Amino acid sequence: MSDIRIETPDGSYDNEDAYNRVIGYISNKTYFGGYGFYYSQNPDNSIIQQFKLSETYSNHKNSQKIWHFYITFSKRQSLTDLLKLADQIALIFARQYQIVYGLDTDEGRPHLHFGVNAFSYHPDIPVLTPESMQDYLTNLQKELQHWHSFKNITLQFQGKKG
Repeated sequence: MSDIRIETPDGSYDNEDAYNRVIGYISNKTYFGGYGFYYSQNPDNSIIQQFKLSETYSNHKNSQKIWHFYITFSKRQSLTDLLKLADQIALIFARQYQIVYGLDTDEGRPHLHFGVNAFSYHPDIPVLTPESMQDYLTNLQKELQHWHSFKNITLQFQGKKG
């Protein structure tokens, strides 16, 4: 049994409502945060709109708009530790990509959800392809082992390649 499981859910993230679905889902979690955007009550400056602007101004094209992944734990973790961990993970992506995260306390076992924009807010940086996203998550798997000495961390990647 894994101490931690990193998983990308199966599903379509290339349609027009992908940002709305993923960001809307994650932003309704018990705790919410992220990088590469600012919070505004004005719907024209919403986090979703800010993610869409990165796609609009990107010098690259890609069908996938956003990546969703989550991390589950086999043993109980404190909420403070989980929020610190979520922030550490978000910083891995934040130098180049917008990211939101949420701590889900439902279902009796807290777990973390992340939404990473496939388009960088730097127009010349390439999009997150399935290959590059899998590389990020593989490196994350290694970092988690290094940071927290978890014994067994599994990665289940559902991204479509090629």
